Amino acid sequence: MIRTEKNWKLLSLVSVVAFLFYLYIAFRTPLTHDDWTWGIAEGMKRFHEGFADYNGRYLGNIVEILITRVDWLRILVMGVFGAMMAVIPAVIAKTNSLGVYLLSFLLFLTVPATVFAQTYGWAAGFANYNTAAVCILIYLLIVKNVFYDKTPRYNIFLTIFAVPLGLCSQLFVEHATLYNIVAGLFIIILAFVKFRKFFWFHILYFLSTIAGAVIMLSNGAYAKIFSGEDQYRTIDRDMGFFEKIYDIFKTTMYQFLVMDNVALNIVLGIIGILVLVKVAQNLSVIQLVFKNIFIVILTIYPLYRPVVGEVFKISAENTATFEAFFSLAFYLVLVATVIMFIPGSGLKTELSFYLLSVVTLAAPLFFVTPVGPRNFIICYMFFVLFAVRVLHFMYEENYLNLRPAYVPLLSLVVVFMIAYSYMFTQIGRADDARIASAKAQAESGAKVVTLKRLPYQNYLWMSTPNVPSYQARNFVKYYNLPKGTTLKIVPYKGEK
Repeated sequence: MIRTEKNWKLLSLVSVVAFLFYLYIAFRTPLTHDDWTWGIAEGMKRFHEGFADYNGRYLGNIVEILITRVDWLRILVMGVFGAMMAVIPAVIAKTNSLGVYLLSFLLFLTVPATVFAQTYGWAAGFANYNTAAVCILIYLLIVKNVFYDKTPRYNIFLTIFAVPLGLCSQLFVEHATLYNIVAGLFIIILAFVKFRKFFWFHILYFLSTIAGAVIMLSNGAYAKIFSGEDQYRTIDRDMGFFEKIYDIFKTTMYQFLVMDNVALNIVLGIIGILVLVKVAQNLSVIQLVFKNIFIVILTIYPLYRPVVGEVFKISAENTATFEAFFSLAFYLVLVATVIMFIPGSGLKTELSFYLLSVVTLAAPLFFVTPVGPRNFIICYMFFVLFAVRVLHFMYEENYLNLRPAYVPLLSLVVVFMIAYSYMFTQIGRADDARIASAKAQAESGAKVVTLKRLPYQNYLWMSTPNVPSYQARNFVKYYNLPKGTTLKIVPYKGEK
C-alpha cells in the first residue's frame, strides 16, 4: 500500500489536533478528590516513606505527586498521554487511512462519562490508569510484527529499551501488572511457534515484567489486603470461587466491561456486521445459520441500552441477569466472528489476542474491591484496538472504501471536541471562581467558607469534597486557607 506524503501530513495533523485537544482539557480540569492530598505534605510524606504499606504503584504515585505540584507538567503529561491513547491504536494497525485515525480518536472521545470522570477528569486516576494503558500500547506497537509472516527484527537500542519498558509498565496499576506478564509470555510462545526462535527483546521484556511485579507486590499493602487488615481494599471470602465470579459478573462487571460502552458497542456491531456481510462468503449451511444469528445479536445488543434504558426507562435492576448474559453473548459473537470468518491465521491470532486481553485484564477485578469504571479504561482500549484493526483489514483488502466516511467521522470528532471544550471551559471558569471566592472569604475572616459545586460533575471525580471528611481538610490545606476553616457546600446554579 502506497503511503503518500499527503496521507502522512493528514495523519500527523490528526495527532496534533488530538494533542492540542487533550492539552486544553487538562488545562481546564481542576484537581479533585485525593489530588489535594498528593499535592500537600501528606503526599511527600508517603514518598519519603517509600509508599510503605500504601501501594506498589511507585511510578503512578510519583507522577501524581509531580503533576499536583507543577501545573504545566500536569497539562503536558495529560495532553501527551491522552493523544497517544487516541493515536497509537491506529499506528499499531499500520494504516494510512484517515478514516481509521478518526475512528480511533472518536472512540476515545465517546468513553462513558463514568470512565472519563475517573481517568481524564481526575489527575490521580490518569496518573495510574492512562499511563499504564500507554505503556501497553507502546509494547504492542513494538511486538505487533509477531502477528505477521516476516521474521521480526529488533535493533540493539530497542532490545535494551525492553528493560525499562518492562519495569516501568509494572509500577502503575495492579491488574495491568498481571496482564503484562501474561502478554509477555504469550508473545514469546507465539514468536517461537511461528519463527522457531526466541527474541532478546521478548525475553528481556518478560523478565523485566517479572522483576517489576515483584517490586510492586512486595509492598506491605498487599499482605494487608490478603490478610484482611486493609479497611479500604479487600478480598471477598464470603462466597465460593465460582459463586463470587457469577455474582460480580451479573451485577457490575458486565456493565463496566461491555454494556456501558454505548457508542463503542454500536461501532463494534457495525464492524462485525460488515465482516459477516462482505467477508463471510461461500458458506456452508451451518456457517450461514451462525452468520445470521451473529448478525441478529450484533444488531440488537448495541441498541439495547439506548432503547431499553433511555426510551422505555426500564431499570437495569429488573433485567440485570438477562443483560449480563446478553453482554456475554455479544462478546462471544465478536470472538466467534474472528475465528470463523476472518481469513488468515496471523490476523485471527492478532484479533483474538486483543479480545482475550479484555477478559485477561478484567479477571483479577472479580476478586478485589473496590472496583470502579477507571479499572476498565485499558479494557476499553483493547476494544478500540480491535475495532480499528478490523476496519484497516477491510480497507486494505478493498472490502470497504472509507473515503465516503471521512466527512461524517470528522464531523462527529469536531462535535465531540466542541462539546468537551465547552463543558471544560465552564468547569475551569467555575473552579477558578470558587477558589478565588474561598480565598476572599477566608481573608475577610470567615471561619465557614462557602464552596459551590462545579458544573458537569459527572465528568469529574468527586470535584467537591464531602463535609466533613479527610479530603475536605486536605482541600483547605492545598489552597492555603487558614487552619480551622470549615467548608459549606452549596449547589451549582441550576442544580437541585
